[in-house]
Amino acid sequence: MHTNRVTHRRASQLALACLSALAVQGAQANLIDDIPAGTGYAALEICTRSMQSQDDYLRVRWYYTVPVVQPLPAIWMVDYLPGIKVNVRSWVPLISNPRTAIYRKGLGCTIVPPGTTEAAVRAQPFKAVDTLPASNQAWPTGEGAADGSGLSASQIALLKSRGDQIFSESTTQVSQKKNALAFLVAYKGRLIHERYAKDYNREQPQLGWSMSKSLTALIAGTMATDGRMNLDSPVGLPQWAGSAKAAITWKQLLNMAPGLTWTEGYTGSGDTTDMLFSQADEGSWAADHTLTSTPGTVFNYSTGTPNIAMLRMKQLLGGSHQAIYNYYQQRLLAPLGIRNAIIEPDASGTPVGGARGVLRPIDWLRLGQLVSQGGQWRGQTVINADTMKFLVAPSPANAGYGGFIWRQPTDEIPSDLAARLPADTVIFWGHLGQFTVIVPSKQLVMVRMGVSLDMDTTKRDVFGTVADLVEQL
Repeated sequence: MHTNRVTHRRASQLALACLSALAVQGAQANLIDDIPAGTGYAALEICTRSMQSQDDYLRVRWYYTVPVVQPLPAIWMVDYLPGIKVNVRSWVPLISNPRTAIYRKGLGCTIVPPGTTEAAVRAQPFKAVDTLPASNQAWPTGEGAADGSGLSASQIALLKSRGDQIFSESTTQVSQKKNALAFLVAYKGRLIHERYAKDYNREQPQLGWSMSKSLTALIAGTMATDGRMNLDSPVGLPQWAGSAKAAITWKQLLNMAPGLTWTEGYTGSGDTTDMLFSQADEGSWAADHTLTSTPGTVFNYSTGTPNIAMLRMKQLLGGSHQAIYNYYQQRLLAPLGIRNAIIEPDASGTPVGGARGVLRPIDWLRLGQLVSQGGQWRGQTVINADTMKFLVAPSPANAGYGGFIWRQPTDEIPSDLAARLPADTVIFWGHLGQFTVIVPSKQLVMVRMGVSLDMDTTKRDVFGTVADLVEQL
């Protein structure tokens, strides 16, 4: 057991200095608001990365978590129980806002929010699927190594130089590092490049953050393909019955245009942090938000929206976490050869489809390959053509977004680089620099994962690499 207990005197000095500095800036109230977001984020981040991804606890804590939750570490206490849970709280009286993230084998980590007990969450019935056996066949069918044969010397040199750029650091400041962990490229259905940071390897699943939204879209796509839902029909959430929300369709939901109020903030007491770190039933909580615009007309990016989608898909499959887990494992992941992948659930047992997909980078690449192939896989239809076309088509509310999938011409891409990308470029895009970039017309898929604290540089690394590959492969 690792613990962090600075002496009360030293902690008091640090906390008072921190609070005083913020007060001078007129921001003391923000620190108080930030504490439950910070303790929740820290507990879940440390738990997932160290226990599910098998990363080094101290590295995760000090290099990946501390810079994100400043100034909380001046006044926090962390109790780390390997393979069991992480507790994080402030020692400041009345605003300790403790948060616990528990680890369950086969499920990953789950926040136990106020009003819920650890015992109740652990008591939820669950049986993990058997891990697929590793195959030595070439990727994507099996686990074969990257194969650059057939590439020219200049193309191989390009992959190396762009990889060097992605993994380079221009500063020793921990709070400004790019922290790239993985860089992979598939071309014409073959894995041509695979590289990991020092001390990392292929078998470590990595948190996709909002790339999970695109994974949720693909699960919805399989359900539509199977006739379990009609994308043009109302979502049918029981709690919306009898209200104007009952008219919201699946397409409007997937386009991030359901008309619900939402503030996508990552600090303080905003909707996203309240949901992820303080709500037991995240999808239901998001669904209770007020309808403020006509569904389908206003794009409003929301981590709550895919959680609503996941909640309803779970209901359509019978209402249990086991049912939706079995479905996405057997219907989507297993056919693609994806191993040891999960979407971490909330305390109610619903997968957190907006943020908590944890897959190996090589498997995020497989999901991108499925999109590149129009939903086809080894001669079989995983997602039918019409559904896949919808997922990557421009939303009526935002041409830069499709069905939980970003697309060219979003203004989130630096304009000089966007001009070099083909019009059919689509992206799974996640917090802290998670990218799966797909260019179907060039049969190109690229994955970059890490914990970037310098997103401007990371975006230029990623889209500059894709642009160069498009032009030279």
